[in-house]
Amino acid sequence: MLGYLILLLIFFLFLSLSFSFGAQEWFRPRDASPLPVDVEYVRVENYFGVSFREKMQDWLQTARALPVPESTKLPIRSVLETPEGEKILILSGGRLGSHQEAEEIIYSEEGLLFVEPQSCFRGQIYVRGKLESGVGVRLRAVVADGDVILGEHNTVAHWIDAQGRILLRKGTTVASRVSSSECIEMESQVSAQSLYAPLVFTAGYRHSSCSIAGDILATPSVSVLPYQSTNPSEMPAVLKGTRCTRLAMDTWLVQGDLRLPPYSRVESKLVIHGALQSEPDCYLGGDIKAHCIEFGARNRVLGNVISESEVGVGESSFMGRNLVAETDIVLRSGARIGRPEVFVAVSAGRQIRLESDVAVYGKLAAGYSVLTL
Repeated sequence: MLGYLILLLIFFLFLSLSFSFGAQEWFRPRDASPLPVDVEYVRVENYFGVSFREKMQDWLQTARALPVPESTKLPIRSVLETPEGEKILILSGGRLGSHQEAEEIIYSEEGLLFVEPQSCFRGQIYVRGKLESGVGVRLRAVVADGDVILGEHNTVAHWIDAQGRILLRKGTTVASRVSSSECIEMESQVSAQSLYAPLVFTAGYRHSSCSIAGDILATPSVSVLPYQSTNPSEMPAVLKGTRCTRLAMDTWLVQGDLRLPPYSRVESKLVIHGALQSEPDCYLGGDIKAHCIEFGARNRVLGNVISESEVGVGESSFMGRNLVAETDIVLRSGARIGRPEVFVAVSAGRQIRLESDVAVYGKLAAGYSVLTL
């Protein structure tokens, strides 16, 4: 009898213990307020750069001064230590190089800062002027109030943000986000996860105010056919003979694949339960959703484009709105996405590949990478 009583007491002991934590939180809540979440992380494209600039200003006011090492070969003006124990090297431009991996944060107050080839810096670099780097440089993160020019085969472990223009030379890889207040130029074999600027373009594109790689030629504007309304009750000529259903006055549902012959013109929105393939010189004035999309050369599409798999944009084609694919997007030579007055988003679940002479006004984001060919 005593043994049963002891087992019963042990049972109630463990039962009360399991409820005690809930009772304690009920009477004395410690998580009454939600965890702080900075929603600007998703709203502001240059969030990393803005946040680091603010943090740097706090560090410059609160960090304590340290003696400058006599053995250093860097053009150091002063050394600071943050409350967290990180060291900040204060420079006034010049050449920055290291045969060893440097861990300190670099802050250049003015002028041009040039990073020597094959250098490696594990701390962030903040330049109040312009930043350039040689071949094979490895960096953690870069913030610049001026332009940024990264040499060939550079590697950035995190992100780049510049208030000026950004040039990523051949073979450069950025693991995260690239943002600029002016423009981003990419040579071949450049890789990043996402890019945002008023203008993002690849080698071969020439713009009078944004290229920083060499001589500039004005780019002729892309001609866009005006939107012309038609009789909403009339079926588009290209849909005759197909299995289609009207979903709304300006929307048609197509059962199966749809192939548009050259010079086709469709003003309506299209929902296609299959693949869409257009021949050269087609015009589509509305939104498009399909399982797979392949646009021909010199197509003009004014609406949003959504694909359940991949999207291919033909040579010298124009896309006026957002471009979304669950797998891959290919932008072929001469493609223009968006306009200076209309920023767009190009988003792919896996990869975005860009050929030469491609220009995007707005944002490119991929699950794996944005890659120039």
